[in-house]
Amino acid sequence: MDNTVNELKSLFDEARQKSEFDFVLTLINYKGMGTQKLTTNLYEWFDAIEFYKTLYHSHTGKEKTRIGTLIYSVFFENSDFYNIIGSLCRIKLGFKGSSYLFWKTKKYERLLGIGEKQDFLIEILDEAEKQEIISFFDENQFKEIRNTFFHSAYSLSDDEYILHDSNPITIGGVGQYSFNVETFLYPKIDNIITFFDNFKKLYLDSFASFKVDIEVDGLFPNLSKITILGSEDGLKGFKIKNGVQFYGKTHDLGIWYQEGYDMWEGHNINMYFDNIEIIEISEQLKRYENKADIIKNNAEFNNLVEKVKERNKPNEIIRAVNLLAKFGQSKDQKMQTEQNDDKKNSYQNIILPYYKKAVELGDNIADMTSLKERIIELGK
Repeated sequence: MDNTVNELKSLFDEARQKSEFDFVLTLINYKGMGTQKLTTNLYEWFDAIEFYKTLYHSHTGKEKTRIGTLIYSVFFENSDFYNIIGSLCRIKLGFKGSSYLFWKTKKYERLLGIGEKQDFLIEILDEAEKQEIISFFDENQFKEIRNTFFHSAYSLSDDEYILHDSNPITIGGVGQYSFNVETFLYPKIDNIITFFDNFKKLYLDSFASFKVDIEVDGLFPNLSKITILGSEDGLKGFKIKNGVQFYGKTHDLGIWYQEGYDMWEGHNINMYFDNIEIIEISEQLKRYENKADIIKNNAEFNNLVEKVKERNKPNEIIRAVNLLAKFGQSKDQKMQTEQNDDKKNSYQNIILPYYKKAVELGDNIADMTSLKERIIELGK
């Protein structure tokens, strides 16, 4: 876990160095006016896992397994955790973070499941060159454990966790309906606790590090001189002096903490979810336009395409069509140079969904003749 922890630390450092203002926005995680610990469930997540840890370390046998599995399951549920990790990756890559990055899907109509959050996160972690964090998720998160525990579809012997009403869990390439808690589960819980401890410390230490006011350049949404507000207790928000004008008078805008009311307040700012979606979709499209291919996971990209399809904005659709064609062609070229016949044949099922979706979206706005012809060739 040492390499994973070091990579997590570097992610915080790299995001802060890239854009200190966007780093501050990610720490504040503003979703609306309210107290710091009640407008987000991040702090409850911190406190709950700390409490569960004391129980885990003070029990043995089945009691330890139950509490350990609770830690395991709760750790992977928190949306703010994924939003912060994903936002730090985006900031490192030159984009803005978001308090709603991995929160809902399509047009905000459905909460994401933990598997979807992780699938969406993997590709951007790869872009940010955080392979150790990817390995942490790959090696420690098994949906079958979370699902059976939360649905009470398991039983315990002294040393075995048995799954019921579940698909088998794949361990070492073999599907099985039970596993040893000492050799399989506890090491993963220990890894999760290590990751949690370091994430929490990095987040809180970052918050506490802003001891004095500093002025930086930042986009909100226009380029401005922004004062990050510090104190003995740490970060207290940010302020853009004379940032707006009403009836001939200028006023400050920003988000800052009101001590007397124990409350984060947004001053002279507007938060319109339609505008948030426009900005985030545009940035996601730009991110993928800067990529030669999708390497790890296309779940986030497919979700983006579905959002674009539902919004039906011509400028977004043509960008999505170009991306679908580009990624399909990239994999098509790899198929042409592949020497292994089995691998070469497997590419067909990977390429066709890109081409078919491009034709579906773009048939009325672009010439799809060459893609249609290629679809026929691949389908033979």
